[in-house]
Amino acid sequence: MKEVTLGWKVFRFICILQLIVVGFQLVLSVLSILQADLFFYSLITSLIYLVIFLFLYQGVLIINNNYPDTPLGPGQKKYYNWLFLLNVLAIAFLFGQVISKWRVLAPLLNVIDVGWLDYLFFGFPLFLVLITFGFHLLFLIGIYKLRRLLYQNTIERWQQQFSDTPE
Repeated sequence: MKEVTLGWKVFRFICILQLIVVGFQLVLSVLSILQADLFFYSLITSLIYLVIFLFLYQGVLIINNNYPDTPLGPGQKKYYNWLFLLNVLAIAFLFGQVISKWRVLAPLLNVIDVGWLDYLFFGFPLFLVLITFGFHLLFLIGIYKLRRLLYQNTIERWQQQFSDTPE
């Protein structure tokens, strides 16, 4: 079995960081369900962050259990395909979150003249959604490449196994 390359180790580290950030946002959105005026928005936000969290968790499991040449099982493939589709759609939600936070914070950040700590304090929600959006784009690209790599390595291993020429 091949060792996990440095690129995939970095990808796994980014996935774990993204798990932490999305888990934090999931907890915040679940807690905001308790507010009566934001119930449906918070419920939808919680569901979207839950789908993102589940896909991130599956990505870490695929790197740990299937890399470099163990094919995904039929159940894993179906689960992966559904979560991938839902997470591609979640990109629109995350981009909307970035725009929403920017529209709220831009006038406030223009008014603040105190110092960089105030910018950091007031800009943290925007920074959090920007990090989530950026990491999620990287994750979707990386998990797609990982799935293709697993497929190619599996096909090569099968061809080597059933070829007529000895190694």
